[in-house]
Amino acid sequence: MTGFTAYLSSPVLPLARILYVFPHPDDESFGPGPVLALQRRQGHEVCLLTLTRGEATKQREKFGYSREEMGEIRYREMQDVARVLDLTDLTVLDFEDGGLSELDPLVLEAVIRQQIERVRPDVIVTYAIHGISGHRDHLAGHAAVKHVYSALRRDGASYLKRLAFFTLPATPQPGRAPHLQGSPEDVIDCIVPVDEETLEIGRAALRCYETYEDVIIEHDPLAQVVDGVCFEFFQEDYTPPASDLLDGLDV
Repeated sequence: MTGFTAYLSSPVLPLARILYVFPHPDDESFGPGPVLALQRRQGHEVCLLTLTRGEATKQREKFGYSREEMGEIRYREMQDVARVLDLTDLTVLDFEDGGLSELDPLVLEAVIRQQIERVRPDVIVTYAIHGISGHRDHLAGHAAVKHVYSALRRDGASYLKRLAFFTLPATPQPGRAPHLQGSPEDVIDCIVPVDEETLEIGRAALRCYETYEDVIIEHDPLAQVVDGVCFEFFQEDYTPPASDLLDGLDV
């Protein structure tokens, strides 16, 4: 297993360290991106682990790219996203795009655990159990991250304070694609409000994915988070929902 790592330093004193784990390039920007931008503006360390280079996307057929070429292009697009969002740390692995559900879960979990132990985050964020889009990589990633988090907590990793799952509300904003799923109101534990300035940073991050320009224009993914970005908390119940991923934590 090889990976690609870029470290982007910032003079801001960190308050907490948050690690986002998603299967594909653009998962971090199709919804949660404004929260990553907001957390960096607040001074937190924000790290991103992406499990594949997204080379299997059908968008490559539009441009006539091979899988290898598409993976390299999407990796370069992620470097631009990292700069726009001011990410503290970006690691892009090269597991097969579309193949996470067929991978030996012990292999996937071992690599995720290695990365978590390297970063030592206070909070980990990944997709909710339904994966929002239902993509099999999203489902496999959710299961792997949850299992690793639970194992690390069992083994005494006291730096881990919370596991959160990015989701959408069950009731969609106008224009949501019909295949996208949300979570019932009673399992949403956190709704992070985002202002227009932060939303614009999220839009700028989305624009870095030039190969996805037509998809972004068609679906306008950030329209689904204008009322706040939603998360579930693993084994926690917040009623009413918290307004920050760090609410209630001693970090």
